[in-house]
Amino acid sequence: MSWLNQNIAAVYSAIALGIAIAIYFAFKFKIDFLWLNFWYSLPVFGKLTRLSHDSTRLSSNQSWTNAERTLCHDYKQFIHLTTQSEFRQQLNYLRKAQDNGRRPLAGWLTLLLAVLVVAEGLGFSYLLGSWMAMEGSENTRNLLMLAIVFVLCVILLYITHSAGHQLYRTALVRGCEKEWRDDGQPGNFKSNNIILDDDQSIDDKRPEYTQCVNRVGTGGNYFWIIAATILIVLIAVGSTRMRMQHLEGELTQETTQTANPFLSSGGVALPGDVLKPQKDAESKATQDGNKARGGEGAAAFYMLAVIFIATQVVAISAGYNYGFAGKESNSAYKNTYGFSTYDAYLRFCEPFIQVARAKLQTLQQRLMERQSNKNIRLEHTLNDYLAEHQRVAPGRAQDHPQATVQTQPKIAASEPGIANLLTEYNAIPQADRDRRLQFVKSIQPEYLKEQFKQGLREKKEADAKLTAEQEDRELEELV
Repeated sequence: MSWLNQNIAAVYSAIALGIAIAIYFAFKFKIDFLWLNFWYSLPVFGKLTRLSHDSTRLSSNQSWTNAERTLCHDYKQFIHLTTQSEFRQQLNYLRKAQDNGRRPLAGWLTLLLAVLVVAEGLGFSYLLGSWMAMEGSENTRNLLMLAIVFVLCVILLYITHSAGHQLYRTALVRGCEKEWRDDGQPGNFKSNNIILDDDQSIDDKRPEYTQCVNRVGTGGNYFWIIAATILIVLIAVGSTRMRMQHLEGELTQETTQTANPFLSSGGVALPGDVLKPQKDAESKATQDGNKARGGEGAAAFYMLAVIFIATQVVAISAGYNYGFAGKESNSAYKNTYGFSTYDAYLRFCEPFIQVARAKLQTLQQRLMERQSNKNIRLEHTLNDYLAEHQRVAPGRAQDHPQATVQTQPKIAASEPGIANLLTEYNAIPQADRDRRLQFVKSIQPEYLKEQFKQGLREKKEADAKLTAEQEDRELEELV
């Protein structure tokens, strides 16, 4: 408490800094975008003002100016557009890895766990710091205490989070293995090692537990759980032992320093028979007092140990309930921004696209207003840049409504996005015409629906041609 009173300003500053860091990581995406937009919007020293003086063309593509490409590149970091079929691929990966609905560890929860660990570790680290610098000054002990708190906080947060995550992943794998055994172990437990870029429908016919381990893996152990348990028990027992020994030392010191001024008269010691009853009474009172204080202190130290263990259990449960088991589920989550529907995903991206488009138009207007750029041609838009730098595979940028280019190449029926739609369509029984009609109506955007219809017509024509060729061969065999 004396240390806290002397360094209260530093403690408040550290807490404020921790809260600021937690807020930043909790809203990192939007904060970084606002900072970029602010930096571009500065009137004199802003990046938009500087780029408006650069009308040089790129050597690799003369139709783009260097300023346009730089601006589009900066804003593209916050616009990770994906096609509807690719979006479904990401969701299918999360669903089959049984990570749908899960989220990464939130920044506010990390801060809360750090505060709990620091608060618990302050007392223990103060005792330990005192023993590590018994002959040092108070400042030296304070520095050692802060260092121990930092190290203890980092180690415990990492180990407990790893333990919770490993516990969830191992439990998931063990559950899948149990289902496989309950089914009589049909086929291989794991059929493929499927990554995020693979077609997620290749194991649709396999059981759910096989689909899960294809993306999570079959290995599972309890190393971090055992390590966390050992570390937590050692710290809890060690800190409790040190506190109790420290209390016993203080009680012993108080007992030896106790003196009764009435046991002597005028500097002359009183007879032993006179002193004995008083000494016995004082000794018993001292023993009773020390016993009561010792019991109270032991109960308090046991309670601190329970609180410390409960804090670590909370940290382990956070690792269990947050994070992903799939090897690439974290990337799939980032690619979808955590949304479960494509419409919500587009609504989230649209404001960032509008801001970037407005900045590009402002830049192009300033470039054309310059006297030296009277005949300059600025023919590109943000959509052109997004179409060139789609996160998805080449040739699939035209699937997205925001990435429409001036000349869209025709998508063949064998293209992965259309192929997936055709597979889903063919999976609906032919007799159920209403479901097939509803499926076609649900395809968005409109031009993708038209391309799907064209692909369906081409597939039917190819099937009809194959049937006709087969009939001709059978006729020739009969003749």
